[in-house]
Amino acid sequence: MKKSKYIFNIILILVIGFIAIYISINGEFDKMLDAFKNASLFWIIIMLLGMFLYYIFDALSLQKFARVYKKDYSLIQSLSNTISSYFFNGITPFASGGQFAQVYIFNKQGIIPTYSASILLLSFICYQSVLVIYTALILLLRLQYFISSEVYSIGLVLIGFLINFMVIIVLFSAANSKNIQNFIIHKVLKFLSKIHVVKDYELISIRVERYLSDFRQQLYFLQNNKSILLSVVFNNFIKLSIAYSMPFLAAKAMHLSVSFNQLINFMTLCSCIYMITAFIPIPGSSGGAEGLYMVMFSFLGTVGASSSMMLWRFMTYYLGLILGALVFSLNKEINKKRLEV
Repeated sequence: MKKSKYIFNIILILVIGFIAIYISINGEFDKMLDAFKNASLFWIIIMLLGMFLYYIFDALSLQKFARVYKKDYSLIQSLSNTISSYFFNGITPFASGGQFAQVYIFNKQGIIPTYSASILLLSFICYQSVLVIYTALILLLRLQYFISSEVYSIGLVLIGFLINFMVIIVLFSAANSKNIQNFIIHKVLKFLSKIHVVKDYELISIRVERYLSDFRQQLYFLQNNKSILLSVVFNNFIKLSIAYSMPFLAAKAMHLSVSFNQLINFMTLCSCIYMITAFIPIPGSSGGAEGLYMVMFSFLGTVGASSSMMLWRFMTYYLGLILGALVFSLNKEINKKRLEV
């Protein structure tokens, strides 16, 4: 992607984010300002520590897989790679730029693209699987809460969950069954090409077959390395728990009247936001994430929802953008010129 495209996306994110925040304030700017002036420093520090742990557990997962190919791959290297990816994920539609950046960084760190592709595929398998199982459990546990609180976006939540669920089911099924793989390639893709959804059937079918073959190999690796699998599953569980808890911590920071008995409700609503915004094509889901937060947490009141949303959005999105840009720009290993031998 050209530098001008990155700049355009950053401007787009800032403009849409500003508009979303302006609309959410709804003429309550003075009250919002007072809310931030009186915000709890203790809970803000707790949020920062939470995000630091989020980055650490994310990096630990990447390090586990990277060490399969480079035994001395350090946590610092993994953390630099992980945090840098937040910037590129945050400024590209559907968070599509992060993996390309990570392949580039891995190469700088001494891991060739073939191996880095396997590392990222392993990470995707584990994260996506934990995401679907975790979200399914949390939604089932709080189904009655959804019904009683009249969450109007429940349809979008279920659609988002079903899409994520189906992606995992189809990938696992196709990887374990040649018949399903052939059905996808020779029936589904061919049909999509006939209705002009898929433009180059031959090229796409080759790519899909190669991807499923790689997916199959990585599944075999995970089945034979259960200690690594369990470690990464645990890391992802902690990551998601931290991410889903952030709106509750933001509410505490804004001195809103919330109790720890409501934590699971906050986590449930936050998981729904992530499920829906995963399919918003705007970089960082700008506008959509803010709007959904205001809908989901409207029970906090206009000022409460707006102030906690701004704090939540900064911690979970803009902080990663800032740190990612700084790490990618300043890290010596990433920016060193490799000598040709």
